[in-house]
Amino acid sequence: MPESSNSTPEPDPFTPEEFDAWRGMLRVHSSVFRELDRRLLADHGFGVDAYGVLITLVTAPARTLPIGELGLRRNLSPSGISRSVDRLTKLGLLERATNPEDKRSLLVGLSENGLRRLREAQTTHHRVVREMLLSRLDPGDLQRLGQIWEAAMPGAVSSATWPL
Repeated sequence: MPESSNSTPEPDPFTPEEFDAWRGMLRVHSSVFRELDRRLLADHGFGVDAYGVLITLVTAPARTLPIGELGLRRNLSPSGISRSVDRLTKLGLLERATNPEDKRSLLVGLSENGLRRLREAQTTHHRVVREMLLSRLDPGDLQRLGQIWEAAMPGAVSSATWPL
């Protein structure tokens, strides 16, 4: 008969404070992203992952990035970013072109329709995040939270692009 899971101690367990901080961050992230994805899909026809691609491109020079860099910034594999770009191009939100620098790689840009749709979706994004999280915190809490994220992972707040 197999031993019960209680007979093998957890290696290097979290302290209660570590566990509370980790569990809280995971639950907040999961809850906000789940609702954000649901509302973006319902109201705009694309979810939070597509929104992430669009918001990444809108902040890039000329609203364009090489596909590999876009994938890195979105933490997507080459096949994952290719599928996402294909899907968003079919929706008319992105445009693709051959990179003039090397004549072989792909540049991905935000189309005018993509920019318009992103701006519409931003109203939903901001409303959901405020409803579920930000409006529950006072300005001091928000400032402290930003400082905490920056201390926990330098660049998480202060870096213009992510990941570093």
